Amino acid sequence: MGRLTLLHLTFTGTNAAPASVDFSPQVTVIHGPSDTGKSFIVDAIDFVFGAKELKEIPEREGYSRVLLGLELGNGEQITLARSVEGGGVSVYRADIRVEPSTPADETLAAKHSAANTKNISRFLLDQVGLDEKQVRKNARNETNMLSFRDLTRLCLIGETEMQAEEPPGLSGNPVNKTKEVSVLKLLLVGEDDSALTAVPSAQEQKRLRGARQEVVERMLSQLESQLQDVAELAELTTQLGKLNHTIDEHSTMIGSLTEQRGQLLRQHNKLQLADSAQRSEYSDAAALRQRFTLLQKQYESDLARLEMVAEAGNLLGYFRRGTCVFCGAEPSSQHLNLDCEGDTTSFGASVSSETRRTQGLLEDLRVTIESLDTRTEHLRTSIRTARRDAVALQKSIEKLDVTMNPETGNLRDLLTKRSEIEKHMGLYEQVKTLEEMIRRIANETEAEVATAVAGLSLTAVRELSTEISRRLAEWDYPSAASVRYDRNELDIVAGDQRRSAHGKGVRAVLHAAFTLALAQYCFDRELPHPGFVVLDSPLVTYRPPDQPTGGDEPPEGVVRAFYRDIQDNFDGQVIVMENTDPLDPLGADALDIPFTKSVNVGRYGFMPAVADERPADTLAIDS
Repeated sequence: MGRLTLLHLTFTGTNAAPASVDFSPQVTVIHGPSDTGKSFIVDAIDFVFGAKELKEIPEREGYSRVLLGLELGNGEQITLARSVEGGGVSVYRADIRVEPSTPADETLAAKHSAANTKNISRFLLDQVGLDEKQVRKNARNETNMLSFRDLTRLCLIGETEMQAEEPPGLSGNPVNKTKEVSVLKLLLVGEDDSALTAVPSAQEQKRLRGARQEVVERMLSQLESQLQDVAELAELTTQLGKLNHTIDEHSTMIGSLTEQRGQLLRQHNKLQLADSAQRSEYSDAAALRQRFTLLQKQYESDLARLEMVAEAGNLLGYFRRGTCVFCGAEPSSQHLNLDCEGDTTSFGASVSSETRRTQGLLEDLRVTIESLDTRTEHLRTSIRTARRDAVALQKSIEKLDVTMNPETGNLRDLLTKRSEIEKHMGLYEQVKTLEEMIRRIANETEAEVATAVAGLSLTAVRELSTEISRRLAEWDYPSAASVRYDRNELDIVAGDQRRSAHGKGVRAVLHAAFTLALAQYCFDRELPHPGFVVLDSPLVTYRPPDQPTGGDEPPEGVVRAFYRDIQDNFDGQVIVMENTDPLDPLGADALDIPFTKSVNVGRYGFMPAVADERPADTLAIDS
């Protein structure tokens, strides 16, 4: 895509020496005190590009023509000339810096025209590849041909526009807002609106808007009937605040009671679990006690039988030595070493041994039964205690329930009341929304702008935001990472505030970042752009939030970072007008032009000082 490069701005007159300033193809910084012609340079460039009139200043007297040298995208150098009184623009196919002595190669009208190409707007648009591009002008998809005046708002920024509250690229005129947004979309996306198909006529649109408005008004009427006996929104808001306070108090109270109940319930459940375990153990112990009782009776029965056997043996002589009661043999004739079914001595010993063993088992069983009875009694006592404690806890829980039930009922009523109030407030919100819809239907401009905004690519806006944020970071702007371009607001948002909400110093810095970022965005993507950026006073009024009030100069760090960035990180031509000096020497490809406002030191300004501004001694010498 072709780009334009500004070479010089020169004023000529029949009886005046030319007043000229050169521009570097990279960076030009013109700085000095106020009223030295810096802003006039911006005004004069704009005038040659087709502005209606040129600002009147005393130094302009004696000059009749303004010349603007340009280098076109193909390398050709031309000069645009226009009378300071207005009229057409003459084109010379050469770099001219004096009053032209030959006829112009071409004369172009100053005003844009879609009907013919013989105007400065169409000429310049053709050089940058944007001639015959169409941009939407309203919601009905009606379009206008792009004018070069539409682009100057995005690359030629005067001091007033730099600090204005209007978003960058917008004039503040609602009639032109749709078109201005469409121009921005053209640069960001690279596509015009020539493919749009116009929708029905304005009269048809009016009927449709009337029908929509009628439907909305009917819905609004229904809502208003529902709110007929309802308190006003302000009163509802007050009631809601009081209700929320009361609900919070009840909720806190119920929460405390619920916590207490929960603790009691946990204790009750713990007792029930312990009681269940103890009852189970008690049941097992009782069953075991019964079995031990049967065993004890068995042992006692066995001992009784053994005792009876011993007594019967004694009676029969089974367990004494002497004549055998079975065979009648004397002791001397008895065979003691032989087994005998009637060996009464062994039998008696066996009865005694079994008696002792059974007696031992019985004693052990009685000890066990005694221990089991002790444990059973302990379980019985523990179960009674647990049951008593459980009953007490149950009563405490029931008492809390009695206390909680009214509070819960009150809270339920309060919540119901709050829900009713919120419902009515929602109806008021719907009324507000419908009223806003009626206003927007009535105001077609809003619809037009919304339609234009929808055409802005989210990706393009996000990438532009990234470029703005990156450039501000290079300038040491605080919280630069959070700065973004908001598609809906059509403005830069910094610190969660729109640019218009900040002071004029911040507005100027953000506008400069937007303008440079937009140009670089186009350069990086080879999208059409005029190729140059002119900024008037981007830094002089800026003060960072942490700088004490009353400072006369912008922070040195920001100034140095700004000039370093535009030299190192900008691929087009940038011309800066500032009251303050750059502080550091500019690079070899840059031009540093100081104005002194002193006739005896350096260059006074863009034009020589008029007679009444010279010092008295100088006037005497001249005369």
